[in-house]
Amino acid sequence: MTSWTRKAAQSAPAAILFDLDGTLIDSAPDIAFAVNAVLEADGLAPLGLDVVRGMIGHGLEKLVERAFAARGADLDPQALRQRHAVVHAVYAGHLVELTALRPGARAAVQAVQELGLRSAVVTNKPEGLSRRILDQFGLLADLDLVIGGDSGYPRKPAPDMLLAACAQLGASPCETVLIGDSRADLTSARAAGIGCILVRGGYCDRPADELGADLVIDELDAVPALLRACEAVP
Repeated sequence: MTSWTRKAAQSAPAAILFDLDGTLIDSAPDIAFAVNAVLEADGLAPLGLDVVRGMIGHGLEKLVERAFAARGADLDPQALRQRHAVVHAVYAGHLVELTALRPGARAAVQAVQELGLRSAVVTNKPEGLSRRILDQFGLLADLDLVIGGDSGYPRKPAPDMLLAACAQLGASPCETVLIGDSRADLTSARAAGIGCILVRGGYCDRPADELGADLVIDELDAVPALLRACEAVP
């Protein structure tokens, strides 16, 4: 594991932003269940878990579009909205049946709170669903803010959600770090002017080490020690 350096933020971080899917949680099995239920209802073959995993990260509507395209179905806007609504409803009824926290997720979120740093989850997943999942795993109370894909800002990889989180947390971008797993996370962080740590093994179309993040870690259980080391730097 690479040692923590202050290049991940221009100063000791005041705020930590977490991505959700692929970072704090492995939600791909439940998402795949919902997507495949709708594909099969249309007479299309289901997609493998790894295929769905590679489609996650740009919001549920984009995932539905990609899933149908992978089966050769080019949906018009109305049909896409209809399928998206059904996938959303199915998924909302199976949010955490197969979903699990990624290793170290709880310790990472709690460490941010214990160090007195501000914290938020910033995700392209709808805010209501995100809050339900975080509450189910006992993490919601440890966070200061949740911003979702329907919270009123352009989604990642645009920087708007991250900048809104910084503003609401009272932290400048240069003292904020995003912990994520994907190219969309890194792109949004770079555009927002904040630091970015990527976690290996998330939902990314390329190995995290190849994307050029400030730091890449194996699992979130490395985060508490990294943050404490940063706090100790004079």
